[in-house]
Amino acid sequence: MAQFRLGRKEKSLPLQLFWVLLLTTAAIAPVLLLETIPVGTLLLAFAFAFGLAAAPTALGALVTTRKELTQSLYETRRARAAELEAQETSARAAERARIAREIHDAVGHHATLIAVESAALAATAPDDTVRDTALRLRALAKESLAEMRAALGLLNSDTTYPSLQELVDRARVAGVSVTLSESGDAPLSPAVSRALFRVVQEALTNVTKHAPGASVTVTVDRSSPVRVSVVNGPGDLPSLGDGGGAGLHGLSERVRLAGGTLTTSFRADGGFSVSAVLPPGKPKVDGQDSTFGGGASAAATA
Repeated sequence: MAQFRLGRKEKSLPLQLFWVLLLTTAAIAPVLLLETIPVGTLLLAFAFAFGLAAAPTALGALVTTRKELTQSLYETRRARAAELEAQETSARAAERARIAREIHDAVGHHATLIAVESAALAATAPDDTVRDTALRLRALAKESLAEMRAALGLLNSDTTYPSLQELVDRARVAGVSVTLSESGDAPLSPAVSRALFRVVQEALTNVTKHAPGASVTVTVDRSSPVRVSVVNGPGDLPSLGDGGGAGLHGLSERVRLAGGTLTTSFRADGGFSVSAVLPPGKPKVDGQDSTFGGGASAAATA
C-alpha cells in the first residue's frame, strides 16, 4: 500500500526508483547476512523482491497518469466546445450586423428622403399649415431614423425617447382625441420605461389606423407594479389599416422580455383595450433618468 501511494503521489521517477531499490535491498539484506546462497539464486531473489516493490509503485503511477490524461481530454473537449460556441456567436453577430446594415441602408435612405423633401416643402410652401405639417413630417422622419439606428445598435445608449406627454400631443395634432392620466413616481428601469413607451405608442398608432375619430384614454400608474392602459371607443371614420400588421405580437414580446404581461381585448361598445402590467425593475444608477419624466416632462433614457 505504501508503494502504491508512492506511485500515486510522487512525480519524480528517480525518487520512485530510489524507494523501490531501498525496499528491495531491505528485503534481500537479511538473506545475505544469514544465508549463503548461489549467485543465480541470489539474482532470482533480488529480481523477485524488486518486482514486488516496483509493481504497486508502477500501478499507482499508471492510475495517476490515467487520471491526468482523462482530465486533459475533458479540458480539451471543453475548450473545443467553447471555441465552437464562440464561432457560432461570432457568426450570428456578423449575420445580425449584415441584416442591420441592409435595413439601415434601405429604410434609412427613404426616411432621409422624406426628411429632405419635407424640409424643401416647408421652405417653399406659402401656406402656414402646410409648412407646419411639413416640419412635423421632417421631425418624425429624423426621429424614426434615430430610433431605427438605436434599435439596430448603430447609436450609443444616450438615445432618448419623447415623454408620454409629447407622444400624446403628437397624436392630438394628428387628430386623435386623447386624455392622459398619470400617477405614481416609482423609478423605472430602462427596459420597463421603453416597454411602457412602446405600449402607448403602438396603441395610439393602432387607433389612428383602425379607429379614426375615436376618443382615447391613456392611464399610467407608476407604482409597483407599473400599470398602463390605453382604451379607445369605436371610430366614426373608415379604417385606414389592412389588418395585416404584427405590432401587437411584437409588443407582447417586448413586454414579456421586460418581465411583464400584455392584455388586449375588444370592448362591448366596439372599442379596443390595451393594458400592460410591468415590474418597476432597477433604475439606472449612473445619474441618467430612466423614467419618462417626473410625471410627464422628462425624456426616458433608451
